[in-house]
Amino acid sequence: MTARNLTRGLHFLAAAALLVSVRPAPASAAQVLIADRLSNAVYRYSGNGVLLGTVVADNVNLNQPSGIALSPDSTKLYVASSGNSQVVQYDYSVATGTATNPTVFGNAAEGLAFPSSILPSGDGSKVYVSNLGGTGVAQFNADGTLAGAPINGLVGGGAFFQFSGLAFAPTGELLVGGFQNFPAADAGTVAKSNAAITALGDFLTPSASLNGATGLLVDGDDLYVAAGFAGTVQRFDVNTGAVDPSFGLSGLAFPQTLLANSNGSGFLVSVLGFSNGTGTISKYGFDGTSAGIFASPGGGGFQEATALVAVVPEPATIGMLTCAAVALGFTVRRRRA
Repeated sequence: MTARNLTRGLHFLAAAALLVSVRPAPASAAQVLIADRLSNAVYRYSGNGVLLGTVVADNVNLNQPSGIALSPDSTKLYVASSGNSQVVQYDYSVATGTATNPTVFGNAAEGLAFPSSILPSGDGSKVYVSNLGGTGVAQFNADGTLAGAPINGLVGGGAFFQFSGLAFAPTGELLVGGFQNFPAADAGTVAKSNAAITALGDFLTPSASLNGATGLLVDGDDLYVAAGFAGTVQRFDVNTGAVDPSFGLSGLAFPQTLLANSNGSGFLVSVLGFSNGTGTISKYGFDGTSAGIFASPGGGGFQEATALVAVVPEPATIGMLTCAAVALGFTVRRRRA
């Protein structure tokens, strides 16, 4: 990242560089990692939707990746591989945008069955993995050992056991997408854990407009839910579960993942499309206003934007880059003098 507001005085420049080195990265520094089910790869895009390169292509360990996450310190990349029921962990470099050293973090022997979404806890001590295969939400310690029994519950009286999207409520509970009821297969829902995150219970009222519930996004007191089969994105009160009738996106071709925009203006929706390679990543304001296309398939990048995660360069890295830019600018001015 280049320094934005270079000033004239060397001492002021140095102070500014020091401040930047300890502050969170600005929104423009954010990037988006995209897991692609069709190519068994992860791609990296700028916050403006420009392809930056391939993070990893791994046909050995990945089979139809469906979820992606980063550890809180952005040093570990987790990819849910649905086709072989495992989660693969990589060492991730923010500086180079590449992932190396794949290891199997969890597999079927530890309760994974068609894993869907991955969500690390805020302190990085636990990693939660939802499963569409009916085994609940697995919980792991950061070292890959099991952190306890799968998180489960009688959601919808037991009709909802295919779990998809994951998010934390503002009060710390785990929100879990209930993909579809069985055997009716005509509705979706969102469940909510207890405070200890040991059991799930009902939260949102099951409905046809939530059929295929996948992506969850919490923004303040709002919960946005993408439903693939219904082709919708809806907004709810994250505290009460009440639907917001003033908001609603419909007619989408299998919306999958929701991700907040790096500039805070709204969110991204990965739309899978009705056939392989026809989906896009669309942009919307938090009020539902369309803001165009973030990225389209092809051009050496994703074929299907199956899952998204944001990555922001580490503050220390930004500080070093800013200092480098300051030094370069000062040197140029001296040579011109």
